Amino acid sequence: MKIVAGYLWYILIIAGAILSLYLTACQKDASNDDPDIYGKWVDPADGTVYRTLELGDQIWMADNINRGEMIAGNREQEDNGVIEKYCYDNNPVLCEKYGGLYQWEEAMQYSTTESSQGICPEGWHIPSDSEWKILEIFLGMPADAAGEILWRGSNQGRMIQPGGETGFDALRGGNRFLTGSFNQLGSTGYFWTSTMAEGNHAWRRGVGLEEDGIYRSVNHKTFGFPVRCIKY
Repeated sequence: MKIVAGYLWYILIIAGAILSLYLTACQKDASNDDPDIYGKWVDPADGTVYRTLELGDQIWMADNINRGEMIAGNREQEDNGVIEKYCYDNNPVLCEKYGGLYQWEEAMQYSTTESSQGICPEGWHIPSDSEWKILEIFLGMPADAAGEILWRGSNQGRMIQPGGETGFDALRGGNRFLTGSFNQLGSTGYFWTSTMAEGNHAWRRGVGLEEDGIYRSVNHKTFGFPVRCIKY
């Protein structure tokens, strides 16, 4: 009887731990849609619901945009009147979580004008390098640091990643490399800006699993990165 009772006690402990983990997961999921933090915007094109977030004078989407038809990573996106996207590892399920990956010209819908609408829905646009700086300075990054390149700031990168206090939820969704392969899922997340640089390059932002700051650099336009949309 003592052995049976011992097994029952062990089973109850395991069951309690599983229940606790389940409830914790539910609470985390619920917090991701906290109405005190987020608004909601429904894309009339496909019914996708995006969370919105006010930070200072800016209104950001708190989710990566996921618009367009998926094409294979070994193809180039084209100016053909159809929004095309890559999904990490050519897996459409990963687009649902991390959003699409877009080459810069496709993301901009072949405009070179800063803060163009691009693939963003009507009323929204792709943030410029300067608009990212406004966000970073609002979060406490010194203005002189915001103008630097590579990893800048103190903890602003942590603040905008999942679990950070802003609710921005900058996912580490990896990228589509210029050769058509995919890499860095879970470790790094980059975002296009609408600001061109010299040659066939444009400015981007990034967050990293092991980094506290926010990355700023130029990158070749043929890489595939996620896009966030912004409005005022």
